[in-house]
Amino acid sequence: MICLPGLEAFIEANKDLIDVIEIEPQPLWFKSAAAAVPYAINTDVLAQLRADPHPKLVHGLGFPIGGSVPPEPGQVTLFADVVKALDASWASEHLSFSRASGADGVFSTGFLLPPLQSAQTVALAAANIRTLSASLPVPFAFETGVNYLQPVPGEMSDGAFFGAIAEEADCAILLDLHNLWCNERNGRQGVLAALDDMPLERVCEVHLAGGDYLDGYYLDAHSGLVPAELMQLAHAVLPRLPNLKALMFEIVPAYMRAIAHRHLTAQLHELHRLWDERKTTLQVACATPRGTLRHAAAVDDALPSPPQWERALAGQVLGIATDEPCTVPPDTDEGIRVLRQLVAAVRSGTIVDSMALSYRLISLTVGESAFLALLHAFWKTRPPEPFATEEALNFAEFLRTQALRIPHLDEVLAFELASHQVRMYGQPKTVRFTCSPLPLLMALRSARMPDFTDRGEFALTIAP
Repeated sequence: MICLPGLEAFIEANKDLIDVIEIEPQPLWFKSAAAAVPYAINTDVLAQLRADPHPKLVHGLGFPIGGSVPPEPGQVTLFADVVKALDASWASEHLSFSRASGADGVFSTGFLLPPLQSAQTVALAAANIRTLSASLPVPFAFETGVNYLQPVPGEMSDGAFFGAIAEEADCAILLDLHNLWCNERNGRQGVLAALDDMPLERVCEVHLAGGDYLDGYYLDAHSGLVPAELMQLAHAVLPRLPNLKALMFEIVPAYMRAIAHRHLTAQLHELHRLWDERKTTLQVACATPRGTLRHAAAVDDALPSPPQWERALAGQVLGIATDEPCTVPPDTDEGIRVLRQLVAAVRSGTIVDSMALSYRLISLTVGESAFLALLHAFWKTRPPEPFATEEALNFAEFLRTQALRIPHLDEVLAFELASHQVRMYGQPKTVRFTCSPLPLLMALRSARMPDFTDRGEFALTIAP
C-alpha cells in the first residue's frame, strides 16, 4: 500500500494483509535555512518510517524525469539518502514534468504535466534516468503517466513512448494500470494495445487505484476502491509480467472516511487473490525488438522541442504569457481546461491546509466567494510553489498588500507561518497579538467567528 500521512492507523490495523509499503518522501522535506544545505528532512517522521517492520519502496514526486529542466542536486541527494535510510528495494519517479523554463527563469507548474511523446523526449527522459540512476544505490523504475490531453498528430503512442524510454535508458517500469485505464477512457490508446508496445519483462511494480469524474473526464484521483472492470483487466495483465515484484494499492486518506472499513479490508483480500492467481497463471514473455524510436524520428521534425512544449503547455494551464509560439497542444483541447481545474484544486488545497485559521477568518468575515476571488488574484501574480510553506508565505505577502481590514488577520497569518517554521527547524518562535490569542485561535479552530473582546498586548511562544 502507498503509505501517505493519515494511513498509518489503517496500515497498522491491517498489517497481516499488507506486505510492503511505498513511501513518497517529498512531503517529508522542506527548504532549509542552513548554509550549504538547501533542503532538510523531518527526521522524526523518517525515524518512524524506518521503525515500521514492512519492506519498503520509495516513490518520488518532486522531480519527474520527463522534462528538460534538470532536478536540483540537493533534492536528488536527499532522495538517495531516504532510499538508503529506508533500505528500499528500488526507487521510482513519474514520467512527467513539473517545472518549465520561461523568460524569467525556471518556474513550477503546480502539477505533474504530460511530456510531448516524441523521439526528442525519449532521448531526454532516458538521459535523465541514467543521471538519476547513477546517484541511487538501488535500481530505478519510471511510472507510466496519466495524460488528459488528446494525442498530438505525429507523436508516439503511449505504449511505444513508454517502451522506447525503458529500452533506451535500460531501466525498469512501474506500470500504473489505473493511469493507462484513465488514458483509454479519455480517448487515448487502449490499455492492451499500449501493453503490446511495451517490454513487459521490464515491469517490476504495478499500481491500482480508483478514480472519479470531472466534466466528463475520468481522473486518476485515488479516490476509492479499484473499479471492477479495472480489476478484471488486472487479472488478464498480471500473468503477462514475468518480473513483477510488487502490487500497490493507492488511495488518498481523505476519501477513506466515505468507505466502510470492511470494504477496504475486502479490497486487500481481493488484491491478494489477484497476486496468488498470477503465480499460477504466469505466462512466459520474451523481449522482442520494437524499433519504435526509429519510426518516431520520421515524424519528429514536425513536433516542437521538449522545452517549447513545456513552456506552451504550462503557460496554457497556468494562464500566464510565455511568448512561446508553439501551437500544440491546441487551445481547443478540453484536457487543458481539466488540468487548469486540477492545478487550482491543488493550489487552493495547499493554502487551506497550511493556513486553515487564516482561511476561516477571511471566509467568516468577508465570505467564501471573496476568499476564492483573492486566491484567483494571487495566482495571477505568482506561479505555484512546490513547497506548501513557500506557497503559504507568498499568499500571506499578497494578502498584506490587499488592505482587507480584517481584524487580527496579520496576527493569525504570523502565527500560522511561525508554526510552519517551528515544525521545520525545531526552534521556538514568539508571535505578538493585540487580543488574547487562545480564544481567537480556538474559535477559528472550531470555525467560529471570534468576539475580539479581550484586548491588550500579548505574546504567544510556539515550541517545537
